[in-house]
Amino acid sequence: MVIMPLLSIVVPTLDRPDTLRHALATMACQPAHADCEFIVQNNGGNPEIEKIVADLQDDRFRHFASETVLTMTDNWEAALGHASGEYVAFIGDDDGLMPYACATALEMLSGRNIDLLSWSAYTYHWPSYYHPAFRNRLLAEIDLTSSAQRVSSRNELRRIFGFQTNYAHLPMIYNSFVRRSIIDRMRAIGGRYFIGLSPDVASGIANAALTDSFIRLSRPLSMAGFSQHSTGHALFFETADLLETPRGARDFGPIDEDPQLPDLNALQLFIAKDMLVLKRLLLADHGDVRLDFKALAQALATDINHRPPLYDRTVQTIGELARTHGFDVADIIIPARLADRPPPRGGVRVTGPNRVVYELDGSALGLNSIADAVRVVAQFVPDQGPFDPTALKAPVSAPVLGAKELEFAHGGAGVAALIEGWSEPEQWGTWSIARNCVLRFEVHPIPSRPVELVLACRAFISDRNPQLRAACRVGNGAPQQLTFSREAFAGLRRLLLDPAAIAADGTLTIRLSLSDPRSPADLGLSSDARPLGIGLERIWLDHDVHAARGG
Repeated sequence: MVIMPLLSIVVPTLDRPDTLRHALATMACQPAHADCEFIVQNNGGNPEIEKIVADLQDDRFRHFASETVLTMTDNWEAALGHASGEYVAFIGDDDGLMPYACATALEMLSGRNIDLLSWSAYTYHWPSYYHPAFRNRLLAEIDLTSSAQRVSSRNELRRIFGFQTNYAHLPMIYNSFVRRSIIDRMRAIGGRYFIGLSPDVASGIANAALTDSFIRLSRPLSMAGFSQHSTGHALFFETADLLETPRGARDFGPIDEDPQLPDLNALQLFIAKDMLVLKRLLLADHGDVRLDFKALAQALATDINHRPPLYDRTVQTIGELARTHGFDVADIIIPARLADRPPPRGGVRVTGPNRVVYELDGSALGLNSIADAVRVVAQFVPDQGPFDPTALKAPVSAPVLGAKELEFAHGGAGVAALIEGWSEPEQWGTWSIARNCVLRFEVHPIPSRPVELVLACRAFISDRNPQLRAACRVGNGAPQQLTFSREAFAGLRRLLLDPAAIAADGTLTIRLSLSDPRSPADLGLSSDARPLGIGLERIWLDHDVHAARGG
């Protein structure tokens, strides 16, 4: 009788032995007793790759080869077919596994009813990366305590489709262990698991769409590598028209156009195209998960200087989106043109309690590969303590606005109210990244008379950007004004809430229109290209209106 392993880790590869050997080295370092197998899918059957696997002399590794070169998506699907584990994860042939990856996954998944175990990977740009400023750069945000949290799949999808959070936070098979039953459900619905132009991102959307929730680890189990071989970075950064080259045809095959999207070689548009496909396939009945074309345009604008040669074409594309989908292009904040892609920040900084970001020059540390980078970061990571099982309880689906403060910091209860125009929550709170922003809460109990809505907030103010005005509409009430200046850029701000402004279903929508959000990059303050406006920290209701105003 063949005993199937609990974990399968799959590496699809195409003629990249120079990086693959280091990726496999990080896998070989996993504990010998770990209940796992390693699948190497050799696209096109390069004999050097077969020899690298054989030379490991490790029975956990299984090598498979295709007779011809397949498209990226077809190769991944073939690789998946060879995995026999109850849970499956992929890594790229220039990625790496952290030494504790399999042990942590086994501890979390053994005996627990978990469909998806996910994390946000550390990153390493190989010395061979196309852009000199990013070569041999290591980026690791380390949680010194480590935790696990149950995340609402629907809330995450809503934020992803609204371009309010980075796609890397999706439970993709490239940063998650995915239960076989989820893979089988996707295959039953779509005929295959991997689809689209960005099959890694599409897997994250599909995984979230087919689950109610997933577990997110604060400590990554893998490191994403970016080398000269990285298909995505070659596609979106190195050249304007990779799809029209032989490499593009080889990796992607025929590409169907979508009339809702302009024709520009941009990551956001590739992801949007896959969103539309998966919306029809898996999310047709979920009206709260929809592609926000205006937010898509702002995402294109925010990253416009990541590819300076395409600046004008990107501006044109933003205009096409506005005309096609009926929004005002003047609402999109387009940064001034830069001569080159903004460089990495560098250094070490504390981002919150027990959290430190290391952005390091690998050449100064003697790094030459993903295996080197994994070893260095592993030295910074404390031993894993036991996980708190209460953290795995069901997530709160809807934030309730009342006398109790709701926080907008990372993991705060107010984050689920961030509907439109907001960035990724940070340790202190959340920045707006658009001219128009939306919050939505449940109100319970509904007040019997007017009350004050209190915001603990700040504005992005500087010498060159000395004032910010926010026109706020609370429910269907009249606009109310908030003003921030260099002398008063942070603190408490109050808005009047009339119970009549609350919708019949008990929900309250707050809309903010900001006068002039600016990015730190535009003002020469940092490389942060996000157009920052108002930063939310906390919100609550003050029922003692007269006392509050008198104080």
